[in-house]
Amino acid sequence: MLAAHAKGLGTCWIGLARAWLSDPSVKTELGIPADWHPAAPVILGHPLALPAPTPREKARMVWCR
Repeated sequence: MLAAHAKGLGTCWIGLARAWLSDPSVKTELGIPADWHPAAPVILGHPLALPAPTPREKARMVWCR
């Protein structure tokens, strides 16, 4: 996803698609080998606009001895 972003592409992890992609009839239709198992379905495309950066909190350092 980071590599796609670096190329100006948009991505979205579609975790709910794992069960659907595991269905034998779907694997056959999409040409996915039966012994392959989906791990992280991701859609990829050209975004109409880039979203604003996510605000980050200042890092907090905690030392334990």
